[in-house]
Amino acid sequence: MKKNFKFMLMALLGAFCFVSCSDDDNNDGGGGGNGSSTESGYCYIINQGNWSGNDASLQMYDMATGYASSPECVNDMFAVANKELLGDVAQDLLWVGNRLFITVSTSQKLEVLDESGKRICKHLYAAENACPRYLATDGAKVYVTNYDGYVYVYDAVSGDSLTRVYSGSYPEGISYVDGSLVVNNSNYGGYGGGVADVAIIDTESMSVSRRITEGVCNPYSESAVCDGDVYIVDAGNYSDIPSKMYKIDVENGVATALYDASMIASYDNFIYFANATYNYATYGYDYSPLYRMDVATGDVEVVIPAEKLTDIYSLDVDPETGDIYIGYAQYGILGTMRIYDAEGVQRSLFDVGYYTSGARFRN
Repeated sequence: MKKNFKFMLMALLGAFCFVSCSDDDNNDGGGGGNGSSTESGYCYIINQGNWSGNDASLQMYDMATGYASSPECVNDMFAVANKELLGDVAQDLLWVGNRLFITVSTSQKLEVLDESGKRICKHLYAAENACPRYLATDGAKVYVTNYDGYVYVYDAVSGDSLTRVYSGSYPEGISYVDGSLVVNNSNYGGYGGGVADVAIIDTESMSVSRRITEGVCNPYSESAVCDGDVYIVDAGNYSDIPSKMYKIDVENGVATALYDASMIASYDNFIYFANATYNYATYGYDYSPLYRMDVATGDVEVVIPAEKLTDIYSLDVDPETGDIYIGYAQYGILGTMRIYDAEGVQRSLFDVGYYTSGARFRN
C-alpha cells in the first residue's frame, strides 16, 4: 500500500521471469501518443485493493459527464473485459498511446491492456523478491521497477520484453528525462540488506551512470518531472527523519532537500505537494495543506487547506487542464476521488475502489 505496503511484504520465492502473451491481438497503434486526456475526454483510475485481498480494480472516468465506471473488482473494467480479477495490489498504471501498463505487485505481474481494459500481454515474475512497482516511459519503451533490483524494459506498443538493467536495492519510483532514468532505490526502508540511493541510468547504454547517496535515506514511490527536472520523495525513517521532497540534479548527481512532503505531482512549471505524517501519540495521521511551488521562482502557496486533506491517499494533476485529482482512503471501505480546479474549488466527487493509486492520464 502507499503508506505502509513495503513493510508488509513477504519474501517471494522462485528463479525466473515468465512471459505469457496473447496470440490473437488484432489491435494496432500505441506507443508515445501526443494526445491528451482532455482530447480523449477520460482518464483511468487504478485502485490497489486490500493487501492479500485480490480486489484491485480499474476504472474509467468521463470528464465531460462525470460518469465513473464501477469501482468494484468484480464489475471493474478489467474484470468485465477479461472475465477474471485484476489481482492483488495494483501499484501503478501508465497510459502510453493506446496501451495501458499496470503493475500488480503482490500478484507479481505486469499487465498490458488496450484502452477497453482487454489483455494484450501479461508478464509474470518469479525471481527472488520479485515485486513490480512503478512505471515510466520515453514514448517508445516502458520501464518498470521491481523489488528484485532490476528495471525491466518493454516495447510500448507490443508489450514485448526487451531487456533489463540492475538498478539497486528494492527500486521504487522512477522517472524518465532527456535520455536518463532516475530510480529511487529504497533499500526496503533500511531493511533490504543493501544501500539506499538514487540511480541515474543512461537509456542508450542501459547502464548506471551515477548514484546519489548523500542525504538519501529511503527514496520511495513518488517521482515527477517538472520543467526538465526530476523531483522525488524520500520517506525518511518514519520516526525522527521526516519524509521530504528532493530536487534531483541529473547532470551532476546531486539531491537538494526542499520541503517536508509524502506525495507530489507536477503540472506545467508547478510542483504540487502535501505531507501526511503518522502521529504516534494519536495513532493517526497529521495532514499538511496542499501546496503549489513555482519551480521558476521558488514561490509556494496553499491551494487546499489541511482540513480538506484528511485521509488523502493519492495526488495527481491533469496535464492539460490543471485539475487536481485527490484520492481518499479509509481502512476497510471503498474510497472517493475528489476533483478540484487550480484554485482549490471542488468540482466533482465519485466512488473509487480500495486504496486508490490515483488518476492516470495519457502520456
